[in-house]
Amino acid sequence: CMPPRRHKLCVHFLKELKVETDEKLREAFIQCSAAETFLLWKKYKEDNNGGEDLQNQLESRIIPDDFKRQMFYTFGDYRDLCLGKDIGSDVGNVNQKINSALKKIVQSDEDKRKNWWNGIKEDVWKGMVCGLSHDVSGNHKEIVRKKIMEDPQNNKYQYNSVKFTDEPSGTKLSEFAKVPQFLRWLTEWCDDF
Repeated sequence: CMPPRRHKLCVHFLKELKVETDEKLREAFIQCSAAETFLLWKKYKEDNNGGEDLQNQLESRIIPDDFKRQMFYTFGDYRDLCLGKDIGSDVGNVNQKINSALKKIVQSDEDKRKNWWNGIKEDVWKGMVCGLSHDVSGNHKEIVRKKIMEDPQNNKYQYNSVKFTDEPSGTKLSEFAKVPQFLRWLTEWCDDF
């Protein structure tokens, strides 16, 4: 059973994919993940009394753990879409588009699909983190984006170092995304309810 967060996963750019090339498919995944993160952040703030404190945290380079958890689940869903392992019933024709594009790019070998995903996964994560900065107004948007993504003292949100929680024993994104989607969704349901 699909968790509420996943009911309206942004797949617009994948659905509208016209030219099935390596670069266009990569861009579509990045654009979808960034847009989804932007929309998740807006909803997260609405669910938390308007989110003024949350916005202040974000502008201070802090992504709240509860929201980072949603980002991890979402990242895992995009990974499963790419690898052809998505169990959701909401993205049927998008799966066909992805499969068609990937057959032209990497044929159908599962290992080649994994290799292709491994080539874009960091960019997809960067797109998600960048999507957060789009909810910041004016010139401050670029400052927040740079603080979160490019500050050498603040590398905790980069793909290779980001963890499920800020605790040293927290699960890294790369490991979390490998958990089968059904188990991630079951855990998400348990966490939410």
